[in-house]
Amino acid sequence: MTQNNVSPWIENAVESPVEMSARIRLARNIKHIPFPHMVRDEDALDSVLDKLSTVFEDYQKVPMNMLKFEDKALLVEKHLISPLFTRQGLHSYINEDESVSIMINEEDHIRIQTMGAGIPIQDLYKEAEEIDESLEDVVDYAFDEKFGYLTACPTNVGTGMRASIMLHLPALSLGSKIERLAGNLNRFGFTLRGIYGEGSVPLGHIYQLSNQLTLGQTEEEIIHNLAQLKSQIIEEELEMRSRLQSEHLLDVKDSVYRSYGILKHAYKMSLKETAKCLSDVKLGIDLEILEYDDFKFQKWIQLIQPAFLKMRLNAQRKDYTSLEQAVDEERATLMRELLGGK
Repeated sequence: MTQNNVSPWIENAVESPVEMSARIRLARNIKHIPFPHMVRDEDALDSVLDKLSTVFEDYQKVPMNMLKFEDKALLVEKHLISPLFTRQGLHSYINEDESVSIMINEEDHIRIQTMGAGIPIQDLYKEAEEIDESLEDVVDYAFDEKFGYLTACPTNVGTGMRASIMLHLPALSLGSKIERLAGNLNRFGFTLRGIYGEGSVPLGHIYQLSNQLTLGQTEEEIIHNLAQLKSQIIEEELEMRSRLQSEHLLDVKDSVYRSYGILKHAYKMSLKETAKCLSDVKLGIDLEILEYDDFKFQKWIQLIQPAFLKMRLNAQRKDYTSLEQAVDEERATLMRELLGGK
């Protein structure tokens, strides 16, 4: 597992105008063991941990109680674990390119997660399903013939699956269009959330499209409906970009080049400002307003996160009186390095 760098699957991701990445997450629980929030015996899962380890012997086992706070924060920023897991998780199992992670003792006993860029979400589900079937060979799941997989949160009962797609939607984010879109999606059992899912705010006009309903539909139906909605949203985003280019080209150019200049020459930048500027430049490149051969939007959005920057500061052994200010300065330094500024 890479420590201070982005995950290999993101490092190798091919940039596309709107769709960034996709994820499948399966929630599973062990039969006859209380849900994590109900457990009073810390050793309740000991009887099955050895069995789980045999399935993941080719993965890196990461014990949460052995990690420092900043190491846990880095794993959250990589989307390999959740904020909740940093507080109560036991072990995570992570594959070599960090496209698969399994959390033991999150909200549920087991959370299986597969991620990828440029990969059909159906293929990510197949990968998660194979892991799921391997686990089912060694443990007994909590399953009901009527309701399906039983989970700690009632909204996950059924398939126990959350399928999500990360989308860059700068044009639809203008005005109130994104709010109307989100409202319409809710009626169909889907939602638009921020970059880190539930409770998070959008950064750099990046939104996570995912299903809310897991009961009453099969996994294949959920994925099919998600893929259809994704295509419709991409079509609307590209149509809005075309209108911006034809009707407001000067304004778009001004925004793109202002943001490019800030990224290239600023000496202090907040996370929100940097993400917004990166989004503007990404839009400018996609609209062929600005030429830049090796702009890695998805990778750089990760690199500007606080834990990544704290790791950079630690590696350089820099002295500072305010960590927040040091992170903002290091973020600007990183952008100047990447874009060839001074």
